This record gives sequence, structure tokens and C-alpha cells, in this order.
Amino acid sequence: MPSLGNGTGFSRVFGRQCIDPASGELTPDWRQLMCMGWFPASMDRPETVFTFRLLKTFQELNFQAKTNLHDYWKTLERITDNSGGADVPNRYKQLSHAVRIWRHLQMLKRAARAHDPAGAQATGPGELVVECPACPHPGKNLPEGWENAPAESKWLYTLYLMIDANFRARCKDRGIEDIELAPGGAYYVEEKAYQAHVAACKGQKEENTCSAEHNAILKANLRREGYIASGIGAVLCARHALVRKNRAGDLQPGEGYANMDYLVFSTVLGLILAALLFSYDIACQWCKKFFKRMDENFPPEMRIDRTKVEDICFAIPKKHYRVHGGEPHSRWSLNFLKHVGRTYGEWIEAHWSHMNPLALSTREMGLGMRHEVYNDHWGAWNWQKTILFGLVLLRALQEAKEMCVKQRKVYEEFAANIPEDTIKGWEEMLSAWNADPTKPDPYDKPTSSITFVAVKLQLNQEEAAEAAAGTLPPHDTTPGVFLQVGLELEEKQRALRLRASTGRSLSELAAQQEKRNVLTRRIDLWRELQDIHMPMVAELRAAAGRTRSDQEGPHPAIKAEDVRLWLPSALPATLASNETLSGLRKKEQRLRLAQLSDALAEIRRIRRVLAAVSEFSRMNVLGLGQRSMTRQQGLYTRFKDKQQHAVERYRAARAAMVALDPDGSWTTTYRPLLDADLCGPRREDDEVIASEGRYTPSWIWLTSLSARESAANSMNPADNEEFLQTMRAEWARCKARADRWDEEQALLLEEMRHVPARLKRGLRIYARKQAAVFDKLAIRTASFWVHELASIGPLPPWIRPYKKYARKVRPRSRNGMAVLDGEELNVAFGVKASDSSDSEAGSDRDE
Repeated sequence: MPSLGNGTGFSRVFGRQCIDPASGELTPDWRQLMCMGWFPASMDRPETVFTFRLLKTFQELNFQAKTNLHDYWKTLERITDNSGGADVPNRYKQLSHAVRIWRHLQMLKRAARAHDPAGAQATGPGELVVECPACPHPGKNLPEGWENAPAESKWLYTLYLMIDANFRARCKDRGIEDIELAPGGAYYVEEKAYQAHVAACKGQKEENTCSAEHNAILKANLRREGYIASGIGAVLCARHALVRKNRAGDLQPGEGYANMDYLVFSTVLGLILAALLFSYDIACQWCKKFFKRMDENFPPEMRIDRTKVEDICFAIPKKHYRVHGGEPHSRWSLNFLKHVGRTYGEWIEAHWSHMNPLALSTREMGLGMRHEVYNDHWGAWNWQKTILFGLVLLRALQEAKEMCVKQRKVYEEFAANIPEDTIKGWEEMLSAWNADPTKPDPYDKPTSSITFVAVKLQLNQEEAAEAAAGTLPPHDTTPGVFLQVGLELEEKQRALRLRASTGRSLSELAAQQEKRNVLTRRIDLWRELQDIHMPMVAELRAAAGRTRSDQEGPHPAIKAEDVRLWLPSALPATLASNETLSGLRKKEQRLRLAQLSDALAEIRRIRRVLAAVSEFSRMNVLGLGQRSMTRQQGLYTRFKDKQQHAVERYRAARAAMVALDPDGSWTTTYRPLLDADLCGPRREDDEVIASEGRYTPSWIWLTSLSARESAANSMNPADNEEFLQTMRAEWARCKARADRWDEEQALLLEEMRHVPARLKRGLRIYARKQAAVFDKLAIRTASFWVHELASIGPLPPWIRPYKKYARKVRPRSRNGMAVLDGEELNVAFGVKASDSSDSEAGSDRDE
């Protein structure tokens, strides 16, 4: 008379043991119960059973909604009787035990361990995982003779891996002596060997020479008392975000690279491929002694055979790359490295976001049960990724086809304006850098070679030379100094106007009036010089005075910031052609050009500061209270005011240059500055800006800031050499965008070929039910691709058997969903951290 849990509450049923008619012996209780779909809480004289449906429901609910077992049990209690008038038997411990065994048996069944003559105990490391079918697996989904492929196509057999640590997934040290079922058989590494390695490397010191403050380093060395594990380290495939076998391990307080090294070498154990790429947010530091640590800390069987793996690369994920500084980091950029396609490297963060809700329950568990829970969730995560490959790779290929054409056209238009010999030299530089990243970086932009202060010095030196030659100015104050003072007064006026728009208190108004008085006196003194160097301006001032006097009513005094200075660029056209002003106009042109360069450089500097302030606020201040946020907002506002001042300075200088030299070549460098141009260098939280491969940054980040003039005082914005250096950096980036999209299309076509081959292999190793599932999944997945591949060219041989199953997929709907037979299906391959907990709902993983 066992107690039965069936998913709709608990009940008591009567049962009697049956006799096997063939042998005349009693059939074991547990076997009879399981044949009925009842899972016994114990194998010896069971008194409590749970239906398979109940256990499957909890397993999927736990994966999708992260519902813990205690809440699930309490729900069943209420379903059984919520009136308080009956005693519901407490079978929570029995259910907890049954769930652990159920998960273990399901994992063994899906891995076909029940069909191995040696039994489940012969399960090898990592044999219980759901492997990524799109990644290359020698002997499973690669063509024969792939190792002898030519160099131009052999890179397609590269394994791309991403590495990260999650310090939210902690585990308390509660002194629980726990036993792990199938240790090392799935995603977690075998604990004893792992801990032995970590202990042997204890005290290993790793220095950070990068200017970026890496959370991975800071948090890894942050001691957390009372925890047996400070987090989890993991390795996933970087192209598809599936979890690798033997790739996860618990982290201990105070450790450096020892943990992550072990996970990496465990997941690539015995793997022979054309190349490996590791994406890690601290790759610039982690890679420096990578091979030294491998040779010193690992046995020969765990080391990567560098005679067979021809190339090993390291990269920084795309979102983490922007925080790195100091030494050039182009060598670790997934935007610039060859043969990486459009690999993102950041989907591991979305994976952590999906797993983070588990931390609330797993931190109270023993390590054995904790490992089993995460193994189960990683298996579910991988399976959901697998069944979405059909539409996901289709959409990725459609985008790659479109972007290949678009970015290649952009590159060709860009290169058409550059001499062929120059392009050839740049290509040689790029090839040398690809072979050896210590060579000059073709992606590195030159800095400005001229400033306003430098032009002032240059003008003073020239006027000193003119004086030595006997050419004397009409006044002790030279024309160059006269113009410099005029531009300084103009700058004071802009600053005063900006303060006047913000000042409100009496003390601020008094300070502003004092500054106006000082500025008024300085303008009056400067006008005395102006009457000597520009005598025609006196008549303009007098005409303006007569106009004011003719107006009726009282006339308020003109504020100092509104006084017209009448510099050469502001004169009417009738006076601008005066030959006596020719020298002054040329000098002002040079000063204005330098002013443009300085203003644009200041705008870019402030934009970088604003981006850093926003990032710091989001990562460190958000949620700390109103006082901290107010202080941070005040800092942000001050820099926004500085930006506005620089913008007004740029616009005024450009307006002056239009008056002085409207058709000059400077117009191609210094364009009109719109409010929409004030963006970058990084993506703002409230902006919808395309990624590096899709997005063309604002022109303020593309233009050269040089303003060096030639010996003949021509108005070229930059000399030929410096201009080409600036264009070289933009050419390299433009070419990289086109090349990465070409590589992405080639990679996607190869990955499409991998998937059906890997899924069909299930027919040989799975039982009949699983074989049918994988056969249908292979057909369904490939059926999405037939028409798209036919539009590219002749159908490849591997897709031809699926031609009769071809289906048409309508274009994306307006909400970004794929539409198939009237249904909408989300095909976002990697989920964003903000919504990952609601994505990729679990399916019947038992299938």
C-alpha cells in the first residue's frame, strides 16, 4: 500500500506483487513499479513511489523556471489538501533522493550507457554530455582527409572556445559529506584530480600588466569566508554557446589561473584539429605564460600537441575588448584576427544569466548534488541549442550573404580613392602583422601632430624671422599676436555665455557680472589694436551704434559676451576682399584650422570620458543609493558642459573657415558637426548602434586631426604622409569588416554540413526511440537550408538527400521572429543577459 505522488497531489493505493509466469518467481518490486511508470523512493521494499510524469515535470520546470525542489514539494502538498483538515505525509526527503536517481538514469539513458555490455560503471570522462553538432569533431562530422586540406580552407576546421568564471555561483561550506553520481562523466571535471592540480599550483602568482581592471582577476582573489566554492569556471564553444564536456569546475578563494588552465586542457584532451582559438576576457594576460604553465603543471597526456595543432590563437570577447588599454590590443580583437568570422565570444555571459537563478538553491547543497544539478541544466541548455540549429544557422547565413555584399562594396569604394601602390604596401604591412603581431599595427591610428599652442609658437617664430629681415608690423603688437588675443576673447565670450545659461543664484550672478566687467575692459583695450591692424572696423562699429540709437525706447547695455569682435572672417564681403587684410586672413585661417583640430580632439577626449563615466556608474554605482548616483550624475553633467563648449568652439571655427576659404580641401576633413555626430566611442545603454561589423562610427572618430601646413603656406589639412597613415588605419578596419563577413559565410556553410552528419551518427549509438528522434531532427534541421543553399550555387552533396524535405521559410517578421507555416519561432541563437532566463524554453529532453 504505497504512497503515490503523481503530479496532482499524493494518494494511497493498494498493490500486490506479481509472479513471473515463465519462472514462477516473484518479480522484484522496483521492476514492476517502473514498468507501470512509478519510480520507487527506495529499491528495498518501497513504500513511496513517484510517477514518471511528476519527475519529468519537475526536471523541466527546474530548468525553465528554476523552481527549486522545496517549492515544488510545497505546491504538491497544497494540491493534495489545502484545507488544513488532513495530514499530508511528508515525503520531501524521499522525493529529493528520487530526483537525484532520476536525473542520473536519464543522463545514462540518453548517452546509451544502458546498451554498453560493460554497463554504466564503464562510462568514460565526458561521455554523458550533449555535444555541439556544429563544432568540428574528428572522425564524426569532418570529411575524410581534412587534415590534408589546403591552407586557404583548412582553417575551417578550427575549434573556437570561450572561457569565463561566474562568481555568483557560490557554495557554502556546510560540512556535507556528499557522493557524486558519475563523477567526471558529464560537464564537471572529475573532482579529485582537479583538486589535486589546484593544490599543487597553490600560491602561483599571476601579475596583471594590462591597464584594464579585470573583474576576473579581482574577484578570483577575493576571499569569501564560509564558502567551499567561490564560483564556477567554464568553457563553451564560442560559435554556438554549447557547454563543452569536462569543462566546468568549482573555484576556490584566492586562486589564479590554475583552475581555468585545468578546465581548458581537460576539454581539449586528445583533440587534434587544424587550430584552436581561446576567447577570454583576460586573454592578453592569461596567454603570456600559457605554454610554460602547460609544460610545468600538466602531465604529457593533458598537453596540447603543438606538432599536430598547427595554430593556437587567443582573443578578447568583443564587449570586454573596449575596456582594455595601454599597449596595442589589436592582436586580441575578434574584429581584426584572421579566420574567426563574426565570432562574438560573449554568449557565455547569456549562459551565465540563464544559470544564475540556480545559485540561490545550489549554494546550500553538497558539492556532489550541486554538480549533478548543474550537469542536468547544462545538458538541457545544450539540447535546446541543438534543436534550434535549423533556423538559427539559416538566419545567420542569410545575414552573412547580405553583409558580405554590402561590406565588400564599401571596401571597394574606399580603396578606389587610394593609389594601388599604397594599397599594396598596406597589404604587405597587414600580412606581416597577421604573421607576427609584434610588427607595426596596421589598425593603430596616428595621433594629432599639431595643436593650437603649436601654431601660436610657429606664427611667433615666423614673425620674429620677418622682423629680423626688416619687415616690421604697424604696431609693437604683431598681427599674429593681435589675432591670437582676438580668438582668446572669443573663447572667453563662449565660456561666459555657457555660464550665463546655467547660473541662477545671487552669488553666481554677481560672479558673472564681475567677469563681464573684466571682459569688457579687455575688449576695449583690444579694439585699440584692431583700429591699427583693421582700420575699416571702426566704421562698422560706428554704423552699428547709429542703428541702435535710431531705435525707439531705452537701449540696454550690450553684454560683454554679445559684443561683435569683427575678426577678418566676420567682415562683410565688400571688405573681405581688401588687399590690406590678405595677410591677416591667411594667419586667421591657420589659427582657425588649428582651433578646429583642437576642438575636435577635445570632443573625442570628452566622449571617451563620458563613456567611461557611464560604464563606471552602471557597473559600480547603480543601486548604491541616491547620494552616490547624484554625485556621479553631477560629474557626468560637468563633462557634458565641457563637451558643449568644445562643440560651440568647433562650430564657430568652422563658420569662420567657411568665410575665409569656402572651397578649401579642409572641408573633407572637418565636416559640419551635428548633434547626432556626438556619439561613441562605445555603445550607450539607450542607443541602438550596430556592432563593429555592421556599424560605421561617427565621422569624428574617422577623420584625421592633423593640420600641418606645407612650406608654401597651402591650406592642406594634413601633409601626404600623415594623411595616408590615418587613411591606412581606416582602410585596415574597412577591409577587416569585409573579410570577417566572407569568413562568416564560409564558416556557416561548413557548420551546416557538420550538423546533419553529427545528428545522423545518433542512429548508430542510440536505442530505437532516440534513433527516430535524431533521424527526424536531422531531416527537419537540414530542410530549412535547401532553398537558401540553392540560391548560393549548386547544392553540396551532403544536403542533396534532404532536397525532397525542403521547406520555405518566409522572411523575418517585423518583430524579428522567423515565420514558419503560420507560426512564429524565436531564432535568436545567443540570448541577451537581460532576457536569457525567459529564452529557449525546455522541450521533452527525454526524447
